[in-house]
Amino acid sequence: MTRPATLAATRSRRVAARTAGPGQLTIPVKRSRGGRSRSKLPRMSELAIDTGDGGRVIDLRREPDAAGRLPRGKAAGRYCCCACGAQLIFTGPATEHSGFTPRFRHDTSTPGTDRCSAPAPRQADVQADLTVILDLRDQLVRALPGATICLQIDPHLAGQRWDLPPALVVRRGDDVVVIDRPRRLLTQPAVDARLQAVRTQYGQKAIHWWFFDRTDSLHYEAAGTVNVRPHGKPDTHHKVRPTPAQRQIIKVGSAVCWITQDTVLIPYGGHPGTYPVLEGEDWSGEVASWARDWKISHPYPGDGAAWWGLIPVPLLVLGQHTGFRPAPAFHLMAALESAQHGREAHRRRLALDNAQRPAAEAHSAVPDPLPLDASADQAARPPAPSVPLAPAAAPTLPVPPRPVLPPAPPHPPLPRVPATPRRRFSWSRLLPWRWRR
Repeated sequence: MTRPATLAATRSRRVAARTAGPGQLTIPVKRSRGGRSRSKLPRMSELAIDTGDGGRVIDLRREPDAAGRLPRGKAAGRYCCCACGAQLIFTGPATEHSGFTPRFRHDTSTPGTDRCSAPAPRQADVQADLTVILDLRDQLVRALPGATICLQIDPHLAGQRWDLPPALVVRRGDDVVVIDRPRRLLTQPAVDARLQAVRTQYGQKAIHWWFFDRTDSLHYEAAGTVNVRPHGKPDTHHKVRPTPAQRQIIKVGSAVCWITQDTVLIPYGGHPGTYPVLEGEDWSGEVASWARDWKISHPYPGDGAAWWGLIPVPLLVLGQHTGFRPAPAFHLMAALESAQHGREAHRRRLALDNAQRPAAEAHSAVPDPLPLDASADQAARPPAPSVPLAPAAAPTLPVPPRPVLPPAPPHPPLPRVPATPRRRFSWSRLLPWRWRR
C-alpha cells in the first residue's frame, strides 16, 4: 500500500470514530509489530507463582480483576517467576481508565526491559504446560459450577525444570480432587513422586485423576474396537493399549481417563481368553470359535488386562455426582458384565448340544435288525387288512412325429442404388451468384 493510500485509510478511521453515535462503540484493532499475529501462548510477564496463596499460578490473561485485587510492587517477595524462580514485581495501571497492561517483571531488570535467566526451551515448556492445564481448568469451571478450582505448585519447585506440570486442585464441599494433565512422556520416578506428594499434601481421602489427551500419541495407542451389547443395544467401543505408567497409576488406586473437547473416555479392562471345558461339553467343530471370548474388569481396569475399552461420557457428568464419580460409565460397565454372563451361559448350552448331537446321529443311522425266522414271524403276525388296489393306468398312446416343413425360399436380393457422383469442391461456390464468372 502506498503512502497516500495509508494516509487516506488513517483519516477515514479517525472520521468514523468522531462520527460514531453515542450508542455505538469503536473497537480498536490490536496490531503487533511486523504484522504478525500474537501467539496463543501467554508471555512470561503474564505468569507468576503466588507464594502468599499456597503456590497458586497466576495468569493475567485469565484474571482480568488481578490489577485491583493483587498487591503491587515486590509485595515482600510474594511473586516469583515460573521458569527461573526469581522474584517478580507486579505493576498495574495508575488509574482505572488507564490503558496500561498489568504485567510482572523481574526485580533485577531495569525499567523498560525484562529478561528471564531461564533457557529459552525451558520457558517454552513452561508456557505450553501452563496453557494446557489452564485450558482444562476453564472447561472444569463450566462443568463444575460452585466448585473452587485453582492451579497450584510447590513454591520450593519454582525455577526447577518439572517433569509434570502443576496439578489442578478442585474443592467442592468436603471433596478434594487433584487433577494432573501430563503433556510429555511419563516416567516411573515422576509418577511415584507425584503420587506421594498428593498423598502427603492432601491426605488419603483426596481423589487423584490423570487426564490424558486423546490426540496425543505418547499417551494413546489405539488397539482397534470391540462390539458390545449393553442392555441389548449394539454399540462399538474403542480400545487402547495402556502404557506402563498408566498401569502404575491404576494399580495404586488413582483414576485415568482421556479427554477430547468436552468428552471424557473412562476405561475398563478387557481380558481375552478361552472358556474352560466343563463336564458334558464339546467345544469342537462348529462351536470351536465360540470358546474364545473376553471378560471385563471394572470399575477400574484389572492388572492383567490386555487392552482397555473406553466409554465416552460428557465432562459435565463428573460434576453431577459427589467425589468426581462417573456414575453413568460405571452403570454401563455393570451392564457389560451382565451381558458377558449371559453370553457365556448361551455358549455353554451350545457346547452341551454339540456333545449330544453325535450320539443322536449315530443312533438314527443304525438300521433295524432283521428277524431270524421269517416264517414264524409271519405266522405270529396278524393278517394285514385288505387295501383296494388302484385301477390300472391307461396304456400310453404313441406320439405322432412332428411334420417336416419345407425350407423357406431365400429372400430376393435388394435393388442396387447407383452411386451419385461427388461434386468437386470449388472456392467460387462460396461466393454469391452474381460474383461468379
